[in-house]
Amino acid sequence: MGQRPVSRRRMLSATVGAAAAVATTAWTRPAPATAQADGSAPPGIGQLPTQYVLPGDRAFPTGHAYDARTGHIYVGSAADGTLYRGHLTKPALRPWSADRIDGRSTTSGMAIDSAGRLLVGGADTGTLRVYDTQGGALLALLRGVDGGFVNEIAVAPDGSAYATDSFRPVVYRLADTSSGWHLQRWLDITTTPIEWIEDRHNLNGITCVGGHLVTVNSSTGQLWRIDRRTRQVRQVDLGGHQLPNGDGLAFRNGQLYVVQGNINNIPGLTPQVTVITMSPDLSHGRYTSRLLAPGGFHHPSSISLARDRALVVNSQYNRWINGLPPEVLPFTLSAVPLNLALSRVALSGS
Repeated sequence: MGQRPVSRRRMLSATVGAAAAVATTAWTRPAPATAQADGSAPPGIGQLPTQYVLPGDRAFPTGHAYDARTGHIYVGSAADGTLYRGHLTKPALRPWSADRIDGRSTTSGMAIDSAGRLLVGGADTGTLRVYDTQGGALLALLRGVDGGFVNEIAVAPDGSAYATDSFRPVVYRLADTSSGWHLQRWLDITTTPIEWIEDRHNLNGITCVGGHLVTVNSSTGQLWRIDRRTRQVRQVDLGGHQLPNGDGLAFRNGQLYVVQGNINNIPGLTPQVTVITMSPDLSHGRYTSRLLAPGGFHHPSSISLARDRALVVNSQYNRWINGLPPEVLPFTLSAVPLNLALSRVALSGS
């Protein structure tokens, strides 16, 4: 997700340049297939909607979550606290929980936990909420550090969840215990090698891969691996590649999908989903390809993988933080088939 509007938080300045090419590593995986010459989907794709539409002209969606068990898609608004819900098979999303319900005034990252509950980050309100998705009841309201920005959320196989705080050097751990819900200050970033830049947007997207967490720093473009057992932190070697404005993360079958908006207007950086092929131990990554939506993304923020497609929110957050109206309407989530990733071979000729 992006950062606060300028009236509430200073805008992030550009600190990293365009990504460099990645050196060849000893391990390889096949690159995804390229798109057809006209950019259209290959035969057999198109039974599901190619985009999901949110109502109104002020939604400015940010985080979202996909529930694979029910097919429901949940999306939150940055402009207010509205939560929307739809279904993978239907193109329209509708309000599910209204603005200001339970005091919710804005949202950031979202996730579905192992019990089917909806976890909702509260951005610069420093909160995290847990909802029952069947009836919409609030199960827990938890608070992080003062002045923080509770951002993206990742769920682990053991049922615990982890959340980044983009403006305070901490990673939280959320757990449902016999004594109730707890939001623990699980990792003190100041004790790790992670470079922390004050007053800028730092850790953002996060995902759980086995016994590790993988997270991206939006300001430095660096990717980090965190051992969930030892809490040891190691920078992922990307062979010189950087991920400036890295936002939402998703992982499947050795591939890490990294959303990159362009809130800083870095020259030459196209809003995209970058695909990184990871080594088995997650210590190395190799830039493989990228995903683009037909007509391009509009400041993409969060991502989830639903069947053979990536669902990517077109947040237009860069407009909202500057007090501008949306550039395009309606607000949407793009659904991009994973096999339409443009490989390095294709990109080299563009």
